[in-house]
Amino acid sequence: MLKKIYLIILTSILLLCGCSVSHYNNSADKEVSTIVSEKNKSAEKALKKLPELKEETKKETMLLSLKDALILAAKNNRDYKRAKEDVYLSALTLTYQRYLYGVQRDITGSTNWNSDGDKDTINGNLNLSLVKWLATGAEITFDVGQYLVKYLTGSKQNAYQTAMELNIFQPLFQGAGRLVARENLVQAERNVVYQIRSFLRYQRSFSVDVASRYFSIILARNNLDNYLKNYLFLKDTRERIEMLSAAGRLPPLQADQAKQNEYRAYQQWIQAGNSYKKIEDEFKIFLGLSPDVNIALDEKSLEHFLKEGISPLETDTEEVMSYALEHRLDLLTSFDNVGDAERNLDIAKNLLRTRIDFSGKVSSSTEKKSSVDLEFKQPSYSAGIDFELPTGKIADRNRYKQALINLDRKQREFTLKRENVKLEILNSLRSLEEAYQSYIVQKNSLELATKRVESTDLMLQAGRATTRDLLEAQESFLDAKNSLSSAIVNYLISYLELLRDTEQLQLDDTGVWKGDLYEKIIGEDTKNS
Repeated sequence: MLKKIYLIILTSILLLCGCSVSHYNNSADKEVSTIVSEKNKSAEKALKKLPELKEETKKETMLLSLKDALILAAKNNRDYKRAKEDVYLSALTLTYQRYLYGVQRDITGSTNWNSDGDKDTINGNLNLSLVKWLATGAEITFDVGQYLVKYLTGSKQNAYQTAMELNIFQPLFQGAGRLVARENLVQAERNVVYQIRSFLRYQRSFSVDVASRYFSIILARNNLDNYLKNYLFLKDTRERIEMLSAAGRLPPLQADQAKQNEYRAYQQWIQAGNSYKKIEDEFKIFLGLSPDVNIALDEKSLEHFLKEGISPLETDTEEVMSYALEHRLDLLTSFDNVGDAERNLDIAKNLLRTRIDFSGKVSSSTEKKSSVDLEFKQPSYSAGIDFELPTGKIADRNRYKQALINLDRKQREFTLKRENVKLEILNSLRSLEEAYQSYIVQKNSLELATKRVESTDLMLQAGRATTRDLLEAQESFLDAKNSLSSAIVNYLISYLELLRDTEQLQLDDTGVWKGDLYEKIIGEDTKNS
């Protein structure tokens, strides 16, 4: 019989140990998922499951549209994953605080074997404990236990006893009230909201960063093509100048000038190629890929704006500013931090009060019998008051002063944050206007440079211009082409940064930005996806 009991106990322990890790892991994921979904309603939609990339991106050469790059970065980027994990950990902390303010259940037990030579006994007990914290600060504890003594030798009788106990602990002054009792839970709830807001801000900044890197690679590729065309043009020019020089129509010095510019153009092309490959490899690592992976980006977006041009963004500064001050998530968090500091100040005031605690207990048990018996004896009662006068409160006094200073700091931080947000919006608007004006200048400059190269080439053939004139015109043409492409990219990034800074950058369920500009940039990709 004894062996059967031990076998049952051992089997139960093994079963519990075998499933506990998996059970707790799944339980945590489920509860955190529920919390995040719940808190998103008070922040914004986020943390949705990311869709898989299209199958063609898994081939030897990955063809990446901007949308593909945004999704791939959100799936693989290490910093992005860490930001998502911070949200999870914050919600995980909240699950414990909610557990503490729920009904805590604890089941414990033990078995012991004792031998004094004449008598062998086995002592066992099984206890159930329930603990509940109330909003008033009270703690209610209920314990019920079953005790067993089994004699293996001698009389071989068994002794069973059941005991119950109910304890109530209630602070009356210091530590009493909903504010103090629920502070840890309230702060944990708010921390999850803060973390989700922070993640949403990070998502917007991250998406702008991905787009900026994406455009930078396209720009570098565009410049590389420009340098190659410039080199080929100068090579052809050098050959024509040499022919004219051999015919005696131009001095040999001009042929040498053309050759020297050709060499310089070749060097510029080589340097542009190295620069392009460097930022492309850095982008691969940013996407979570290996530098060995071959990628190809869709350059149609830049070609579209080079062909169609860009239009100025009509904005009302006051309207944009007002919207940003109402919707900036980090500003909302800074304002809520003031509320947290106010609560902490009230709690610090509470700690300066006299400590008076009431405690009460009701307990009862059954007689020790040879079988399980639930006939309890007359219960016993007890009650008491513990108090501590507010003397020696130096630590609590200091905490109160710290809370006062912290509140003042949080208020200053909020006002400074608000002014910095205004400054960010103004700078973003200025940068956008500057980028557009730069685009206009570079567009006009390219038109003039194009005409200058054409006219200088004709004049050179007619003997009315020198080789230096043509080389300088071509250099200006190259600079204008590169500058125009840079101006367009700077305008696009400035526009995205304005949307980000004003909290108007729209995100879809995967955290990818969208809107009219996005539709223009990805063009046909949106229609086909």
